[in-house]
Amino acid sequence: MNGGNLKDQMGDDKFFRDALEQFGIVGPQISEAEINAVLPQTFPGKEDLVQFYLRCNGGSRSPQGCIVHCGNPAHRISRHELEKLNVEGFRSISPNADERMLPFANMLMHHATMAQIYAGVPAMKTFLEQHMEIAFDHSGNDLCLNLQNGRIFFIDWESYAEGAVEITPSFHEFVLKFWNIPHAPDE
Repeated sequence: MNGGNLKDQMGDDKFFRDALEQFGIVGPQISEAEINAVLPQTFPGKEDLVQFYLRCNGGSRSPQGCIVHCGNPAHRISRHELEKLNVEGFRSISPNADERMLPFANMLMHHATMAQIYAGVPAMKTFLEQHMEIAFDHSGNDLCLNLQNGRIFFIDWESYAEGAVEITPSFHEFVLKFWNIPHAPDE
């Protein structure tokens, strides 16, 4: 499915229309019940996230999909360079964590993988119990939603010991600031 068909369903809502225009490919359609099964928590701004996922269910700026990130070390950003953050895409929701969604990045599968990797690191285990990795940047870092307060955090897994950095107080602001702006593919 491409963004063209979904654009017609969105009406006059500029926020969602602008968001959809940034996708080169979007994930398979999903219901509100399926979204709530994966993200059952109530948090400020959840309605924006639900409406966003009903329209897009993740996807990427690149029409080739979003499983792989850029490996160019020159494009890698750190927690100290967030003004250069280039969000590449959003993880897609599938009700089954084990279901492969090629070429989409399965939110639950990624979360399960990170939880397994960091199971022995108490601070990261706690972080992952309270956050869901909903998006990723051009160089493979994650953008995580706090499931209690709806804030968005940046985490560089290569320097996880430094902790996550809050980048916006809500999903809506995250989309406005980091997604609803055109990006050149090699930025």
